[in-house]
Amino acid sequence: MRNGVNPEKFKNEVLPVFLHRVIVPVHIPNLIDEYYSNQYAVFKQFLGELIKTINPQTTAITLINNNSCNEIAELIEKWCLAIDKLVVYKENRGKVFPILQEARTAAEPFVTIADADVLFYPGWEQAVFQVFASCAKAGVVAPLPSPALAFYENSSIFLGEYFSGGIAYEKVMRDADAAIYLKGMGNDSLLNRAHKNHSWKDYQYVLKDTNAIIGCGHFVATYRSSLFKGTYKYPKLKFKNGLEREYIDRLSDHKGYYRLSTIETYAYHMGNILDAYLPDFNRVNDPLEPDLIQRAANTAKSSLLPYRLRVLLFKLLKRICKL
Repeated sequence: MRNGVNPEKFKNEVLPVFLHRVIVPVHIPNLIDEYYSNQYAVFKQFLGELIKTINPQTTAITLINNNSCNEIAELIEKWCLAIDKLVVYKENRGKVFPILQEARTAAEPFVTIADADVLFYPGWEQAVFQVFASCAKAGVVAPLPSPALAFYENSSIFLGEYFSGGIAYEKVMRDADAAIYLKGMGNDSLLNRAHKNHSWKDYQYVLKDTNAIIGCGHFVATYRSSLFKGTYKYPKLKFKNGLEREYIDRLSDHKGYYRLSTIETYAYHMGNILDAYLPDFNRVNDPLEPDLIQRAANTAKSSLLPYRLRVLLFKLLKRICKL
């Protein structure tokens, strides 16, 4: 039996609308095992800087507690007022499945997917959306230079820009940014180029008009959320090498968009140990302007060539032109 009318019907409250959503899965099952023993400090640093560097008027955070331990759950609770959506799984669902659940239903035109060990720097949103606004075919943008991934799921950009002179091969990344990238990834060989005279530290492929480096990774990147729409397949395993590539990384190139990254560093991969001295750029945290995101959202344009044909032609291009 109902008595009266639900008072919520008469409030006429305005629904909060965001333009950008940051999706973060976190799985820290304990703080005892050696691998996880420093993760509390890393995650605390991550969450504090993420909240500090976004514009809360345009950007919302979805945090996925993927069956983390009580200490991490309590830390999340302390920051709950700054988190728009908290998803809690009673068991670890892996990384890809929870991300797809959120990204495919996001109402915002852009989503950033980030690991819970990324250190964000002021101005990262502004830098990323400047790239999107400057390039209608940008599908994914990382907030740090990623030249070694120029060819990774990126056939669209080379088929669309190489012969028209839209791509330059030159040095735009500072040596300091290269050093920071290698330190964060914990692998000094990541910028090497096998059988080439120059490393990725010496030369990078650059999209001229956009002033962005060609290439993008997946530990932190911003995506057009439309890339995730219309696909319903999910992985059958929680973890397996290649799942991120198959379900996330491939989407942009498959739909004819470019994978790019900023020339300067706006994010650092902390890993599972908090460094004694973290990189500091002393940047001003200019708030992200809604007009910039709207401009980026309204200029989407993808390649018309079918994906499989592009991949085939790209292989030929790499071989003939010795990219």
